[in-house]
Amino acid sequence: MKHLYGTLFFLLLFFVSEAQNGQSQIGARGAAMGYAVVATSDSWSSFNNPAGLYTCKNINGLFAFENKYGIAGFNSIAAGIVSPMLMGGVGISVFRFGDDLYNEQTAAISYGNRFGLAGIGIRVNYLQYHIEGYGNKGIFTVNFGGIAELSKKLYFGALIRNINQAKLSDFENEHIPTILNAGLSFHPSDKIYLNAEIEKDVDLDAVMRIGLEYSFLKKLLARIGIKTKSFNSYFGLGLVLPRLKIDYALTVNPNIGYNHQAALTYNFIKL
Repeated sequence: MKHLYGTLFFLLLFFVSEAQNGQSQIGARGAAMGYAVVATSDSWSSFNNPAGLYTCKNINGLFAFENKYGIAGFNSIAAGIVSPMLMGGVGISVFRFGDDLYNEQTAAISYGNRFGLAGIGIRVNYLQYHIEGYGNKGIFTVNFGGIAELSKKLYFGALIRNINQAKLSDFENEHIPTILNAGLSFHPSDKIYLNAEIEKDVDLDAVMRIGLEYSFLKKLLARIGIKTKSFNSYFGLGLVLPRLKIDYALTVNPNIGYNHQAALTYNFIKL
């Protein structure tokens, strides 16, 4: 039994670390493209690069659910709302990973606006960590990003997550990862999005992410993606209805298994 508990505890630590590194990143469209979305602008920019909110034109509600490897304790759920403002767009979002034994919860507000040919955005997060028997720990982090329009078909995006380098505790200098992303989004036609980016945790090796979205029918989209270190492959579909977008993503880790994610984007009011 001791070996069983030790194994389970090791697995818990592994997935907890993976969730923290993800910084509450979620959204089935982005997931299906390997989260190569730093230069992409849509409603889910509220969770990804807040600079993308500069294109916000509608009031949209967001909801996503992800199951990791078929284990209920590793489920993630997220919801939010984005809205245009007199200047730019704003998003309010919440996220939860885990169960009663261990969980991470995030409440955030994001803002993005356009300045010339570039969108600039900021996201302020309040993260709360809970371990059964040890209580809660709350902390603020700040993400800062930008998206530049290099041409009508090419965009460059950059994002720094936890730019304030918030610490969880002084013991062994335990801290929230500070992660830098930079990449391109190329739109050779209205039907194709090709994204590529580099992700660098300041304490780890760089990771490459590549994603492709193809609109093969008027209302249907297919997506694929890959990520290096550790290697994951991603697949997904999207359905675009008049006021509702439905997205599904499958993540395949050859050593561990599968993640399934579904997301909804609902247009409340078209402005």
